Amino acid sequence: MKKSFDETIFEEANSWIKLNQKVVLATVIQTWGSSPRQIGSRMIVNENGDFLGSVSGGCVESNVISECLELIKKNNSFKKIDFKVADKNAWDVGLACGGEISIYIEQINYENKILREIIKKDASKDRFAVLTNITSGNSEIFELGKPLSKEFKNYKKEIEDHYNLKKNGIIKDTQIFIENHIKPIEVIILGAVHIAQYLIDFIKNFNFNVTIIDPRKYFTSNQRFENTKIINDWPKEAFKTIKTNSNTALIALTHDPKIDDPALQHALKNNFFYIGALGSKKTHNDRYQRLKEAGFNEEEINNIHGPIGIKLGGKSAPEIALSIVSQLVLETNKL
Repeated sequence: MKKSFDETIFEEANSWIKLNQKVVLATVIQTWGSSPRQIGSRMIVNENGDFLGSVSGGCVESNVISECLELIKKNNSFKKIDFKVADKNAWDVGLACGGEISIYIEQINYENKILREIIKKDASKDRFAVLTNITSGNSEIFELGKPLSKEFKNYKKEIEDHYNLKKNGIIKDTQIFIENHIKPIEVIILGAVHIAQYLIDFIKNFNFNVTIIDPRKYFTSNQRFENTKIINDWPKEAFKTIKTNSNTALIALTHDPKIDDPALQHALKNNFFYIGALGSKKTHNDRYQRLKEAGFNEEEINNIHGPIGIKLGGKSAPEIALSIVSQLVLETNKL
């Protein structure tokens, strides 16, 4: 699978640093009103003015880039910048919708242990958070069960609360910003069909880790699914090799009960947060009866989105894939 944006932006920063370029990381740490980007949104800027990412959807990027270049010029370590804009003045600074936004900018380099740890942990898909004291500029990695430094240990309970809620932002009555790095959602696609190719193209832009299961080897060539984990086996055997939990999603696309039904039963028994199955209403009604005969009750079976996807009115493969991934993202955001 394509790397997540978090992995990409830090690795790009690292590549600039290895070219002996000075680099600044800009992060949204607070928002009010109609801010265009969420807390935790990032952008990196190098000394040449090249940048990657966004902190405002294009609204104040030029101002932020200028501030980053100024930070480099003055060789300062960090700075907090605020854009507090009333609606009537919004166009002057680029926040066309009004609102307020605070952005923390900091110079980063490879001698900085935090950058190396973030890259390593993002690659390993570990769950962690980054704590930053926006007054001192000091940062450290937080993981449950591991000790905190003297600078942060007095706020352990508040940090753990934000971590458990997966909440980014400045902890109330402190100058500590916490940013959660969430383990990717496991998405299992059952059936290496044409729709799956478009699904992969959409899904790779999100924090999802995808596995395709299909016993039909002629469907699963590397040419059709480049850089995607594929298991050429029947679902019952395939699930023995995959770690699944309540944060796993299943997308069943084959229409074939011999392939779909065992996977759907596994997903229902293990409380997958999202289960969707392709097919017409008649196909789903037949599926309903089979699952009922297999011992599942109505409430359990109704956890299956069938027919799968949000109703967009389209019938082409890319339109169906878009409807599926839209529904998946909607359900993911409820977690």
